[in-house]
Amino acid sequence: MDELSELLRDVEDLRRRVAQLERVTGIEPVKAPEAAAAHMQIEGGGGVVALDEAQNLVPLFGWSFMGLAGAYLLRAMTESGAMPGMAGALIGIAYAAYWLYLASCRALEKPIFSTVHGLTAAFILVPMVYETTVRFRLISLPVASGITVCFALLGLGIGWKGKVNAIAWIATISGLLTACALFRETHDAVAWAATTLAIALAVEISACRDHWLGLRWITALAADFMVLIIALTVGRNNGTAPSAVLAAQIALVTIYTASVVDRTLLRGLSITWFEIGQALAVSVVGIGGAMQISGGAIAGGFCLLGGLACYLVSFAFLDRFRGHDRNFYAYSTFALCFIAAGGSMILAGTWLTALWAVLAVVLMAAGFTRGRDTLRVHAALYLILGLGSSKLLSVATDRVVRLGSGMRPDVPLDYLVMAVGVLLCYLAILNWADRIPAHWTTKVEAILVAAAVCWSTAGILAGWLSSPPLRTALLTAIAIGAGWAGNRFRRDEFTWLAYPLLALAGLKLAVEDFAQGQSITLVASLIFFGGGLILMPRLMKKRPSSA
Repeated sequence: MDELSELLRDVEDLRRRVAQLERVTGIEPVKAPEAAAAHMQIEGGGGVVALDEAQNLVPLFGWSFMGLAGAYLLRAMTESGAMPGMAGALIGIAYAAYWLYLASCRALEKPIFSTVHGLTAAFILVPMVYETTVRFRLISLPVASGITVCFALLGLGIGWKGKVNAIAWIATISGLLTACALFRETHDAVAWAATTLAIALAVEISACRDHWLGLRWITALAADFMVLIIALTVGRNNGTAPSAVLAAQIALVTIYTASVVDRTLLRGLSITWFEIGQALAVSVVGIGGAMQISGGAIAGGFCLLGGLACYLVSFAFLDRFRGHDRNFYAYSTFALCFIAAGGSMILAGTWLTALWAVLAVVLMAAGFTRGRDTLRVHAALYLILGLGSSKLLSVATDRVVRLGSGMRPDVPLDYLVMAVGVLLCYLAILNWADRIPAHWTTKVEAILVAAAVCWSTAGILAGWLSSPPLRTALLTAIAIGAGWAGNRFRRDEFTWLAYPLLALAGLKLAVEDFAQGQSITLVASLIFFGGGLILMPRLMKKRPSSA
């Protein structure tokens, strides 16, 4: 017993020493296994709480199945005649709305409760609206569309007030699916368009107040798909009138344009990738479809007005107050795309080339005078459009290197118009380029425009020279002139173009002069080209070093 008492005293002394050491070092005392287990249960750790969660979810799904049972009871009573059809439909609508209300009430407890009750409401309403419209014909299609829209609006409103995402998503997607199902059976495009666009409008109004931003993708895709389908099927067996399709296209463009304007201009938010992508989709689906139905004049005029508006917004508002942010580049790019599309729809031939030439010259001059690089980039793009519409480069090549007999003796009018536009753009570069800070983009711009000037000039002059040696001499002379001008006036663009132009003269010599095989003319061509090769390096060496 003495030994046991001594052992107990030693253990007690050791416990006191450990407790004193814990107080000095600040280390928390180690809980006993029983206390730790109790602490885990109190704090919610371990599998006990998970088991309790699972036990709570089982009755939740049970009540949902009870709700579906009530809906099928109404259906059975309506089919048997025990209840008037219209009364059954109205009670079913109210019943689904009640479950949607329950979803908002249970959202305060746990999000999973609102999700399950919201799905129950959707599973009650969607089949009920479909069957009472298509199978039993108790309600008309416009009434069914109104019910569908009201259900979606109710879900958005309840979700907005209670800040519950699940309810808004479920109600919106259910409404869109119901509209698609009704159109599949009735082929009524007007009802489908009205339902889908009304839901899209409600979602965009919510997004303008920063609600359901993620839901915009689904509604936008549904609206785009709807407008595309009814535009492709206009005039077929569904009886869709072109005016109804045009109205849907205008509504689609209006809804998403107004939403972007509200968020980016009125509220000053940065444009999102969704808004950029949807703007492109609306342009293709809405404006492209409108052109197919109403013709290019109306759609093209709309595009031109939209492009001018975007230019005004970009350079009169965004550039002044916000600088070159994402909104500025988005609106200026939209302006370029709208102007390009509108001009191509309305004009053709020389008039279209004249439009691109005028825009290129005006924007080039404005870009230099106002110090706006974006305007100069747009001028270069319009210049490319003009070169493509006038076929200046290909026509000039056919006039300089004549491999066939299809060369026109006169110069086409659109060729002359674009050649004048290219020349004026280069004069703008000559006049203002030295007044702005040097940058590699300015040099590239000058080289490309100067190349177009040289080649268009060669094309015009070559039309009056039927002899191959004379056209070889022309190209060689233009190359030598470019080297001399670069040396004399210190224009780097002509210095860079001198040898490429001389190489083109050599290529022309190989593909045309040698191919003809006439010795006399070939001698003259070789003399002209060889003289250029001898003279060019001397011109380049005499160029004074830049200060």
